Amino acid sequence: MRKRLLNLFFILLNISFAFSQDLLMQNGTFNQCSGTLYDSGGAAGNYGNNENFVMTICPENAGDFVHLDFTVFNSQLNADILTIYDGDDTTGTVIGVYDGSDDPGAVQATATSGCLTLEWVSNGAANTTGFAATIACATACQTITASIDSTTPAADGSGIVTVPLGDPVDFVGSAAFSESPDGATYVWNYDDGQTDNGTNVSHTYANPGTYNVTLTVTDPNPTGCSDTVTITVNVLGPYIVVDQTQYTTEELIEDVLVNSPCASVSNITSSTGSDFGSTNGIGYFISDGTSFPFASGIVMTTGNAANAEGPESGTLSDGGGGAWGGDTDLEAAIPALNSNNATFIEFDFVPLANTISFNFLFASDEYGTYQCSFADGFAFLLTDTTTSTTTNLAVVPGTTDPVSVLTIRDQQFNNGCTSENVAFFDSYYGPGGQPAINSPTNFLGHTVSLQAAATVTPNITYHIKLVIADHNDTAFDSAVFLEAGSFDLGGDLGDDITIAANTAQCYGDTITLDTAVPSATHAWYLDGTLIPGETTSTLTVSEPGEYSVDVVFSGSCAASDSVIVEFIPNPIIDDVSDLAVCNAVGATFDLTENDTLILGTQDPTEFTIEYFETLADAESGNNAIPNPTAYVGTNGQTIFIRIEDNITQSCYETGTFLLNILDLPVINPVPDMHVCDDDSNDGVGEEFMLTDQDLGILGVQLPA
Repeated sequence: MRKRLLNLFFILLNISFAFSQDLLMQNGTFNQCSGTLYDSGGAAGNYGNNENFVMTICPENAGDFVHLDFTVFNSQLNADILTIYDGDDTTGTVIGVYDGSDDPGAVQATATSGCLTLEWVSNGAANTTGFAATIACATACQTITASIDSTTPAADGSGIVTVPLGDPVDFVGSAAFSESPDGATYVWNYDDGQTDNGTNVSHTYANPGTYNVTLTVTDPNPTGCSDTVTITVNVLGPYIVVDQTQYTTEELIEDVLVNSPCASVSNITSSTGSDFGSTNGIGYFISDGTSFPFASGIVMTTGNAANAEGPESGTLSDGGGGAWGGDTDLEAAIPALNSNNATFIEFDFVPLANTISFNFLFASDEYGTYQCSFADGFAFLLTDTTTSTTTNLAVVPGTTDPVSVLTIRDQQFNNGCTSENVAFFDSYYGPGGQPAINSPTNFLGHTVSLQAAATVTPNITYHIKLVIADHNDTAFDSAVFLEAGSFDLGGDLGDDITIAANTAQCYGDTITLDTAVPSATHAWYLDGTLIPGETTSTLTVSEPGEYSVDVVFSGSCAASDSVIVEFIPNPIIDDVSDLAVCNAVGATFDLTENDTLILGTQDPTEFTIEYFETLADAESGNNAIPNPTAYVGTNGQTIFIRIEDNITQSCYETGTFLLNILDLPVINPVPDMHVCDDDSNDGVGEEFMLTDQDLGILGVQLPA
């Protein structure tokens, strides 16, 4: 009996220990959060042959988790094997099976028990140095909420930071911790191979593009407790940058093209080469908005949209030799077209106003060589679902001709045909044109920004299909670029009306603001103050300021917009005087003697003064007196003044003054004057009253 009790004591001792020292691989369960785990040979020896141990290491405190960090691992390959289980026995999930030099590295328990179970089996053939692992325990993760608090420049309404190439972006980050922030690290991944540490960091990108910047906040818990947050940075350069992963097709329509809180858009579908095992002809693009008309938007191509990035580097002929076919709707709209490599996006929408519009431009590698005879096709097909009437909106302004290299071209880049609608052609980067390195896209030529517009009936459903395709073959790709946010369904006040943009009116004139949504309820504001009684879709203004409007379409749909309105200060005629000259041969008037009086305190560099013979000419600004410094006028003639601003030359004031030609005065003869020398020739002069002669000299002339 005594032997049995002794054996039982040793069994219990083997099962449950609470150590703070090194462990050798053996059978049993150990509650330990420090020290080093070694194979059976310890720190200096080899493990033994024919070993078969199962060891469980549990944390000392409930709720903690065992963490093993292997610093050495070397066993007989495919023979002496360590298996690690997540749990308190070998029924737990297998974390890994290791042999040879396959180092487990850091191993963390995640099971509820917080224990790790290690099973070690060696054969009888040979042995080696084995393994060593540092033992630690970690508590359960606290809640960490990472945050990117601000950036310079600031993010836009979509949470995207836009910065010119070469300018830095400053980031400020933080995190909220449910327990303690002590020892936390802040790591920034700039998505260009560069990282940084800290809460306040700055980074300058070497190349234009779209970057997803990630902040990871990690506390010192060996469990690896962390949280991440991401922000998108668009770096703008002289060339467009195309991204094909940031947005889905639905997001490209809802968040990029339309981007309106009141847009009722649905049933979005698309098709491109990637649906047929070929290239993706749809992408999101950004630019600096200077070298290319649009700052961002959607690009649709007959090849690979990613290759649309500038500069122009040679002919694009992507997507050939596969099953990527054409589009029957496009061929119906352009009957001569034999389409291939068709890319389209289509969707339903409900307009709120009686017009819709969006901005686009067309680009193609067919410009130059093939612009006289060969054209890829594209169309924006608008269908009224009530009447089933379809209209192509992608037409040359003022015509019904589809936009293509045949209908918009410049003869100087191929003299085999005449120019067509050349005012709508922008740039060519082939032979005889601009340097290829200057092209913002990888296409030879492109049009100016054009507008697709249509009159519609509010509150009914329309269907639109945006489609582009190659003609006859799959070579010499073309593209259409759609400007972000330009799909206007109503409620937009348009661009600011400013002096700098040459859109301002003169003081005294009026400007009518119009949301073009008469069915909605409106509230108008001037510099943030409600304008009483103004509830319709139009507002006539005559004072400068920031005008804003709230447009309420329904209880769930409202939109707001604002516009800056400036008026050009009217010039004034401060003062003027009649001019007079003597009636003599060759007498002329210098009309500009009045310039200083007319201007007064006004800046002479901001205004122009001209003189006219009739009021009608002064009002129109035509037929100004050509040489006002030597003008031959008539007595009593009226001269008309026009002073106008030098910016618009449309703000002006008129005035008048008279020309007087004065006859020469007559000196009538009068008798000599005599007085007596009362002082008997003393040689001292006597007084004469010369003014006594005035009346005689004047004769009948008025003294005035």
